[in-house]
Amino acid sequence: MLKRKVAGSIAVCALIMGLLLSACSNQTDSSGKDGNTEKKQKITVLLPKHEMDNVGFMEKETRQFEKETGIEVELINMSWDNVADKITVEMTAGGDSYDVIELDNSWVAKFATNEWITPLDELMNGEMKDGILPGLLDKFSYEGKLYGIPWNNDTRFFMYNKKKLEDAGIAAPPKTWEELKEQSKILIDQGLVKYGFIDSYMQAQSGMNQLTYMAYSFGADFLDQNNQVHLTDNEVLTQAYTFIREGLHEDKFIDPASITSNYETVADVFLKGDTAFFLQAWSGIYQTANDPEKSKIVDEIAVAPYSIGVDESSGAVLTLPEAMAIPKNSKNKEAAWKYIEYMSSKAFDKRKAQEIGALPIWTDLFHDPELLEIYPHWEDFGTQSLTAKGLQDVLWYDQFSNVVQVESIKILLDKVSIEEGFKEIERNVAQFTE
Repeated sequence: MLKRKVAGSIAVCALIMGLLLSACSNQTDSSGKDGNTEKKQKITVLLPKHEMDNVGFMEKETRQFEKETGIEVELINMSWDNVADKITVEMTAGGDSYDVIELDNSWVAKFATNEWITPLDELMNGEMKDGILPGLLDKFSYEGKLYGIPWNNDTRFFMYNKKKLEDAGIAAPPKTWEELKEQSKILIDQGLVKYGFIDSYMQAQSGMNQLTYMAYSFGADFLDQNNQVHLTDNEVLTQAYTFIREGLHEDKFIDPASITSNYETVADVFLKGDTAFFLQAWSGIYQTANDPEKSKIVDEIAVAPYSIGVDESSGAVLTLPEAMAIPKNSKNKEAAWKYIEYMSSKAFDKRKAQEIGALPIWTDLFHDPELLEIYPHWEDFGTQSLTAKGLQDVLWYDQFSNVVQVESIKILLDKVSIEEGFKEIERNVAQFTE
């Protein structure tokens, strides 16, 4: 009797389980195509917020990508420094949390050498190879392999407030640092501006970017041709640091808030009309400056036809392109590539230029009649671009950058001499280059 009850119970349980499994199977089948089970794909994308995207362009395009492909995307946008920290931790730990990540132009050698990211040569089609600016593709290549597809052609340009210069009786923007100092003093004395310019020298990557730009524009670099750090006998680099420090503390034509300001603050001050010069403005600043809802200097801004240098032949601008890469440990490489392909297509690139003023990554879009009608000043961008230089690309760039940031703040705050600061940079950098 007991056995029959147990057997009966087992039979009932088996029947119930069978019905449940059948129901689950039917439900799964009904969600697929043509009766086949199909699991919805999802990728996680980690990128910094585009500095010109004040309208949610990347978010909108990501949702459009979802509609067209059926691939779900978790788009994580945050500040560049926070993104850099997360990616470094993730890559070092060998994690698989992200499918598409930011690849900065200074990370290529390190990430490729450590085999943290996937080569993309076999995935990229011929149109992309032939159409995307070759300099950008080269920047994200290492030892003959391509590791990143550019998504942000972030070249910076020298812009100025033309109206303020005209009001001060100044005929043309400065070509040299000495001219910039002289013009700044004239503008300040006439009450037209509070300072000649504000910059970002804060202890962050933006500070390193701007110090690198200053070094280049004086004809200097932190590294020699063998990628060695020799600063104490680098007279030209000393001149660059002297110019900044004296501009902050003695001549006082550089806004002292530069020590703690990020790029957004630098832009805000310029757009309020408190400064006359924006040394390294991203391309979208021109568009923002002429938007009455965001700017107090509408119809006043101009792009200089040249970049500033210690003399007229040494000008430089900084190029800080960013790319999308696929981590080696991503479990969704095919879907990740589809996202990258969409976000780097020529059609997307043109929409991005039209809507937020971002520079194209496709060569022929610089000659697109519709874009030139909107942005005729791109011709001056092209002239300045001839002097563009990128960040140093060495395996130990992150450590090197951090050391320069920390010690440079001490120098610019006048807490240590330039020579003392340079010696400390050399001493600290030697620990990870020997």
